[in-house]
Amino acid sequence: MKKAIAMVGALVLAATLSACNGGGGAGGGGSDASSSSASSQVHEQVAIKESTDRHTWYVKDYVGMNAASVGYNAMDGTRRDAYGAGTLEIIFRTQDGSYVEYSEGDEGGQPESLQNYMVVAQDLAPNTELNYDFMLDENGEEYENLVNVQNYEEIVLYVAPVSSNEQAPDLTVVEPSPDKYTRYVKDYTGRNLATCGYLSMAGTYNDSYGQGYIRFDITTDDGSYIDVADPEALKQYVVTGQSVEPNTEITMTFMTDESGEEYDNLVDTQSIESINLTVTRISE
Repeated sequence: MKKAIAMVGALVLAATLSACNGGGGAGGGGSDASSSSASSQVHEQVAIKESTDRHTWYVKDYVGMNAASVGYNAMDGTRRDAYGAGTLEIIFRTQDGSYVEYSEGDEGGQPESLQNYMVVAQDLAPNTELNYDFMLDENGEEYENLVNVQNYEEIVLYVAPVSSNEQAPDLTVVEPSPDKYTRYVKDYTGRNLATCGYLSMAGTYNDSYGQGYIRFDITTDDGSYIDVADPEALKQYVVTGQSVEPNTEITMTFMTDESGEEYDNLVDTQSIESINLTVTRISE
């Protein structure tokens, strides 16, 4: 008898707690599942290490941040975040490869389109070490604020609409550059074409790799032409493939002066000069 009474009491208590937590009926069950899913996705912020000197910095934890709170608009038209004397270029990537506008704000503020997104994943893990080598003056002394080489140049942030439970795909982590002679091919697949590079003075679409650069050859899935000088045209396409695999090594040699000393920024040869990107138009 006591066992029966105890069992009834437990059932009543369970029902009461379920009601207080929004349970009860089919709708209540759905609410519990949603709450459980949302709570399981809460991101626990990582404590970032402090920089010990101007040569070493550590990548921030961007997950959970509103996209408009990440970085600033640089004079070269890119989105960047400062790390000491250097920066990382911010590459926003979305589920369908659509372009996230960040260049037009209201009276210097952040554009509304950027405010509509939050960061759900990043390719470089928090506390990834960011290393700088600085340019030297004629006496061999380092300049305090002129970075010559850094092991990472960009960070890819996967963003989703605010308050969504969208899951990010696995993001490729590109190997860090050990020196100015070695770089590794980036992963462009899934990125909006407009976030892959820049228009060169020669009229080609390129991407920088240390002191060198890669030229893009672009192939559309339907054979249509893309004017690389038109940013709006680039924004209409997402990259679906690349001819050179991510993390393929690129080696460089540098020009030398009459004394046989290497120039810091004049590349003579490099092992890969171009990459073909296959792209498709983004559905409206």
